Amino acid sequence: MKILSICGIIAAQLLVHLADAQGCSNIVLRRDIMSLSQQEWNQMTYVLRRMNDDGWFRYFSDIHNYEFGNIHGNDHFFPFHRRYLRDFEEVGQRYDRNFAVPFWDELRDSRNPAGSPVMSSARIGGNGFGACVSDGLQNGWTMSFPNPHCLSRLYDMGNQMRSWYSPEYIYSVMQRNNDMHGFRENIEFSLHGSVHLGIGGDMSTPYSSNDFAFFLHHANLDRLWDQWQSWGHGDTIDGRDRFGNPLGLGSALPHYGDPIGSTMRLGTGRMCFRYVGGSSSRREQSALKLVSEPAASSADSADANLARLPANLLQKWFPHVNHENGPLNGSNSTRSSLAPSTPSGKKMVYPAPLTDAWVSMHRFDRAKVDKAMQEARDFVDDLNSANYLSPY
Repeated sequence: MKILSICGIIAAQLLVHLADAQGCSNIVLRRDIMSLSQQEWNQMTYVLRRMNDDGWFRYFSDIHNYEFGNIHGNDHFFPFHRRYLRDFEEVGQRYDRNFAVPFWDELRDSRNPAGSPVMSSARIGGNGFGACVSDGLQNGWTMSFPNPHCLSRLYDMGNQMRSWYSPEYIYSVMQRNNDMHGFRENIEFSLHGSVHLGIGGDMSTPYSSNDFAFFLHHANLDRLWDQWQSWGHGDTIDGRDRFGNPLGLGSALPHYGDPIGSTMRLGTGRMCFRYVGGSSSRREQSALKLVSEPAASSADSADANLARLPANLLQKWFPHVNHENGPLNGSNSTRSSLAPSTPSGKKMVYPAPLTDAWVSMHRFDRAKVDKAMQEARDFVDDLNSANYLSPY
């Protein structure tokens, strides 16, 4: 058994190295959707409409719906969705060689998601109030899965959305979890669910990929995974599938059958894309920028505001900010040399909780979800009690 296990590990590593050796003839850059010019957005709109007319949105929604239980609530989540988005991207490249799925920096918009320019008529459109979306990218489209219908959205507060998870909290999750299982679970119980539920309509169903918001959202989650990987977790895969079987680099992805190892490194094999704005280091002074860049103030001030936190809170929530910026003396010490003379920003707010219906649909462990949501509220309470001000 040990020999077989060792052989499996060696085979998986060979697959990864083979992918490295193959390389990519055309590596596309995934960019923030709001960085696209009008001409670029018009071209993307043309490609996406052609894809829907030719049945590709139905194809991808069918896959996501069918595999739903295999790709949520277990550690296939990140590698499957990376492969799935790349599949979508490769289809788009049949219409435009340079087609790349953009990402939505939804953390930057987490305080007021409904007010995001991404949800405007100039991009993907806004609320449908439980009926048809009447503006933006998919206005007038007929979605054919599971039956012909217009794309629907229903914000979780009627004409507004509850706040999503802040850049600071996701940055904390990325620092505090060194295993795939813990990282995946904390992201899936927080940002992943809050965005789906906030937008609602088709996005709150197993066929959520009817909405192009799905691809923007999962490209952002994949970007965060890529950043986490670059912090020393490049080949980190652990945890189990939905049946409790342990996962490794050689485990086969649902639907595709590809080994998980084939998805682990961008710019190799079939993963012929990279993200604009990422970095291989979390030791930079503007490290928070690697998660999300503030729209109204500099990333440096965001990190400086974090550095003002008492040492005990840095150790609790941001262990790498604490260690990588040097030792802090005393439980109330602050690293004022990094901070602006007058901090500015807003108090933190509680993020939206997962609903019972969402937890049930995904067959999550309710106790684990409750623990994660309480942790997120404790995070907000701790930062507010320390008078932290967020530039987001």
